[in-house]
Amino acid sequence: MTRRSLGVAAAYLAIAIAATWPLTLVLDRQIAWDMGDPVFNCWVLMWTGGQVLRFLGGDLDALRSFWHGNIFDPARLTVAYSEHLAPQMLAGLPVFAATGNIILVYNLLFLASFVGSALFTYWLVRDLTGRPLAAFLAGLAFAYAPYRVPQFSHLQVLWSFWMPLVLLGLRRYFVTRRTRPLAGAGAALVLQNLSCGYYLLFFPPFVAAYALFEMARRRLLGDWRVWRALAATAIAAAVLTWPFVSPYLELRRLRGDVGVRPLQEVVRFSADVYSFATATAGLPLLRDRVNAFPKMEGEAFPGFVILAFATAGLAWGARRGWRRARPGLDRPWQRVVLAGVGVAFVLTAAALAAMLLRGSLPILVEGRPWRETGPLFTALAVFALALVALVPAARRALGGGEDSAFLFYAGATLAAGLLALGPVIESAGRPLGDGPYMWLYRWVPGFDGLRVPARFLMLVSLFLAVIAGYGAAAILRWRPVAGRVLVAAGAAALLIEGASVPLRTNLPIPAPGYHLAPRRLAVGDEIGPLYERIRTEPGEVVLIEFPFGEPAYETQAVFYAGQHRRRLVNGYSGFFPEEYLRRATFLDHVPYDWDAATMALRGSGATHALVHEHAFGDRGHEISDWLRSLGARELGFYEGDRLFRVPGS
Repeated sequence: MTRRSLGVAAAYLAIAIAATWPLTLVLDRQIAWDMGDPVFNCWVLMWTGGQVLRFLGGDLDALRSFWHGNIFDPARLTVAYSEHLAPQMLAGLPVFAATGNIILVYNLLFLASFVGSALFTYWLVRDLTGRPLAAFLAGLAFAYAPYRVPQFSHLQVLWSFWMPLVLLGLRRYFVTRRTRPLAGAGAALVLQNLSCGYYLLFFPPFVAAYALFEMARRRLLGDWRVWRALAATAIAAAVLTWPFVSPYLELRRLRGDVGVRPLQEVVRFSADVYSFATATAGLPLLRDRVNAFPKMEGEAFPGFVILAFATAGLAWGARRGWRRARPGLDRPWQRVVLAGVGVAFVLTAAALAAMLLRGSLPILVEGRPWRETGPLFTALAVFALALVALVPAARRALGGGEDSAFLFYAGATLAAGLLALGPVIESAGRPLGDGPYMWLYRWVPGFDGLRVPARFLMLVSLFLAVIAGYGAAAILRWRPVAGRVLVAAGAAALLIEGASVPLRTNLPIPAPGYHLAPRRLAVGDEIGPLYERIRTEPGEVVLIEFPFGEPAYETQAVFYAGQHRRRLVNGYSGFFPEEYLRRATFLDHVPYDWDAATMALRGSGATHALVHEHAFGDRGHEISDWLRSLGARELGFYEGDRLFRVPGS
């Protein structure tokens, strides 16, 4: 890393500390954002990291249990019920080994997502534009894109910073034709694949499209050496990714109830057309001003500052394209063809935009307004291809010059935004018809297991950041001195507009019917005497905790399971075993059907039960009395919690 890059990285780190303040004051004891998925992700990091540390300590069998986490007992492959977070775990492993403090590890990984996203985007845009200040703004545009705020509880989604590194490596390969940057692109692709299951499926098609784009514009489609190099890189990436994919396929094969999302659930977690005019509630300056259609996972407004610089980038790109195309329009038929196809393209695009915004067109089909988007998308694609195929000048506009890579990012932004709308495109909640994602859901393996198509918006955020970088570079070329002031002011405005300070920590999640779960998480020697008893209890221990089945308490039971590492009947994840869900129907709320609850408890194989009586309010004693009636022996009491040994153990 050069001295300049070190300085840029230091600046991004300082900005990350300020943007997440006061997280750095509580790095070792309070978890960033809420106590739902972040707490569960801590268990994933503890379990997999613990197995790796045991292996490094000489236990050669430890890696065999890497995927068999100690939750949902007696289920197997429980890590594969959600993200495995292998790159995050390896990155945090030295700190975890030295301190044993998983909260500190998690928070450092959270901060790293901002620094990495900014720095790697900076490298990419600096290489594309040659303008460090424009690249600095682009890095901020990706790292602090408004879409990231509602994803603060999803570490795997925040770890999207390998994507710009993949694109940078590919670009350097096509510029230099050297193997090293291509190998770097392949390594970054593997790390991105493993960092988030969504990006494993969402991002590689864009990587392939970018490679084809570069080959086409550099006239390398007939160069078999390039094909061989790219194929070898793709195969190597697939081989290195496969060991972390096969457990998910095995789980799906063994458990038909795990791994597939119903279509209606996928539609529910897709973006709406009006999502692009809806800001997240986590941004005080935007939430009341840009609020067209609030929807879960549908907060896609990119921010006024990013939009302004991206608009400048689009204007610059259009001007450059016209300059390249203009010299070739010297024959009348070329002008006629270009004008005819261009008008058809614009009219189709306008009709499509009107339908997306209005929900229909004033064209009656069988007495009803036309709502079908498919023909319009098809016509738009046909006219675009016709422009490129029939008019040589249009091909020159797409192909000439190093700066034509801009066109890929413009097209990729539109494609990713369209895919974020999910299998059924909706406008303000009104269904308009199937979107391209429907084809992926039905025919491409793995897409039917992803719940949130809206996470394509992270790719939109990256591509928009690159376009904003082009816009900033154009401003710097236009007015070098005033441009520097304008871009610097834009960077500051971007941070102010996207500020979510103070960053909240240890946010409780709702627990309907229960008292809120404790907001304090303990680590190491502070986990309390009952969990310490569980950790040191001789013989086999299978723990069940009450409340059972309530996510606010399940995440905490799972968190402490990562520390005591004994088997746990409770669990929390992206998917749930059928036997766990069935057991939860009998053990979720007091008063129980006590006979059914007794059968569920005995069928769980639990040897120990931990009752958080405070969670149940005045009825907490009923759980303890029920266990005593079954012959359970109390082993300890601490701060409203009671530990029992279950009879028959």
